[in-house]
Amino acid sequence: MDKKKLTHKKFVLGIIPARGGSKGIPRKNIRKLGSVPLVAHTINQAKKSKLLSDFIVSSEDKEIRKVSERYGAKTMDRPKKYSHDKILQEVDLLLEWTVKKYEKINNINVDIVVLLYPTAPLRDVASIDKCIDLVKLGKYDSAISVYFDTRYLWKKIKNKTILPTNYNPNQRMPRQKENWNQYAENKAIYVMTKKVLSKYGRIGKKCGYVEMEKWRSIDIDTFQDLKIAKAFFQKK
Repeated sequence: MDKKKLTHKKFVLGIIPARGGSKGIPRKNIRKLGSVPLVAHTINQAKKSKLLSDFIVSSEDKEIRKVSERYGAKTMDRPKKYSHDKILQEVDLLLEWTVKKYEKINNINVDIVVLLYPTAPLRDVASIDKCIDLVKLGKYDSAISVYFDTRYLWKKIKNKTILPTNYNPNQRMPRQKENWNQYAENKAIYVMTKKVLSKYGRIGKKCGYVEMEKWRSIDIDTFQDLKIAKAFFQKK
């Protein structure tokens, strides 16, 4: 544990959930992006954060834990019930379980929890600390990372008909003149107080946000996502 990071009054714990049973891309969390495994990119970002007091990788998979430890992360096993994606708010429940176990093992009281998915390898460290600051300074009880979204969204209804959800196609403005006030959750950073986590989950009643660039907001779930991430990573 970095002693310099313990000078902060509130203890901020980062949790990187990396299960082994990914479906879209088998063994996704240890596939290479550049020269290192996917999970290692988030580990390196957590290590560079100025506001994380400590962080761990949570995985039921021995190989993922071994790879994570090789890149300098502490790891923690998890119960089988949190090793799939079939439970409502499964990750939130995993976070709560992990915090309690971490506190018991280390005899430390966690104040703020930071969720960093390894599937967002292009996030920037500055955005992690900005999100933490929003909660740490007491302005918000939770915070997320987003990107500005100007897409025209539709939903499917009965009889295979689709309807617009965020604009009126009969009152369409030139795209550049649309009065957009729309952001997409990019699944890169979630920050919450421990109290909010236990009461609501990762999002509280007063949620702040940090805007990230769209190219940094890739969430790797399919092989196509991985291909796009590799292209951006090479150019970066």
